[in-house]
Amino acid sequence: MPTDTTLPIAEARPEIPGALAFPVLRNHRTHTDVPISGWKSVVLGLPFIGAGIVFALVALHQIPVRKPAPDSLISAVGGLFLAAGFVYVLHGVRDLRRRARWRRSAAGRPEEPWLADYPWQHEGIGFSEVDEMLGRLLAALAWTLVFSLFAWAGILKPDGWPIWLALGFFGLCCLMLWGRWAAGVFQLMNYGDGCLSYGEFPFRLGGQLQATLRVPQRLSAIEQLTITLRCVQEQFVTSGDGRTATVVCYETYKKVIQLSASQLAGLSEGDIPVRFRLPHGAASTSLSSRPPTYWEIEVNGKARGVGYDAIFLVPIYNYNAQ
Repeated sequence: MPTDTTLPIAEARPEIPGALAFPVLRNHRTHTDVPISGWKSVVLGLPFIGAGIVFALVALHQIPVRKPAPDSLISAVGGLFLAAGFVYVLHGVRDLRRRARWRRSAAGRPEEPWLADYPWQHEGIGFSEVDEMLGRLLAALAWTLVFSLFAWAGILKPDGWPIWLALGFFGLCCLMLWGRWAAGVFQLMNYGDGCLSYGEFPFRLGGQLQATLRVPQRLSAIEQLTITLRCVQEQFVTSGDGRTATVVCYETYKKVIQLSASQLAGLSEGDIPVRFRLPHGAASTSLSSRPPTYWEIEVNGKARGVGYDAIFLVPIYNYNAQ
């Protein structure tokens, strides 16, 4: 199995207070403030439900307003917002129940402190493309709502060229965001939800990471599969004036494995063995800290059509093996 091992190259940034001397992961999803979980997901869903109810009342002539579109179109938009709102609320309720079970399990096993760090499952962890699409759906719906408001204003005031200019900009953004959402739908249809089974739980720094990656559908369509193990440390970085702080993801460790189409063809039933030697003295997982440190395995599959992308958290801790 060909392995390309790379260590992060230091990038000194003395001009940024609090910055670490490690490469920055651009556009990396942060765990400091997860936007779709628990009560946050429930609260996010309520405005969408409210907007859907307003659209429905307008379509049913219960709210006297000048309608810029037919009742059928207004009803369709209202249904879209209602569906999105209920999805977010149900997702939040499910997450709250899962966290309650996690806390009960951690309280009953104080000798295993990693159980109180994150709701790990001993068997492994899954990657849900549905959850990924929820975030993309939220962004697409938000921009669509703004686009609708500008369209409404443009119809009411046809000679307002600034409104039409803004309408074109927001329309382009909407198309891009809905395109990203559609790409997630196609990935789900082509490959399904992947999972990573742990060979042991948890993994120990200085030991061996042995796991099994499962891509349930169309593994033969992937021409090259890249598996990256990395350690991510999030950090609050303040601006030059010290007024604002942003969360930045630093890559403090990295190893890469690449598999060709011929190597993937020799694997049965989509089970891909993953092996990494873990370093001594690296950072231990601490997802309960703010900002957190965590290890992840990122999978990128190149294909002629729709590719495959997934990220799995892995429980790597600094402890003495029994």
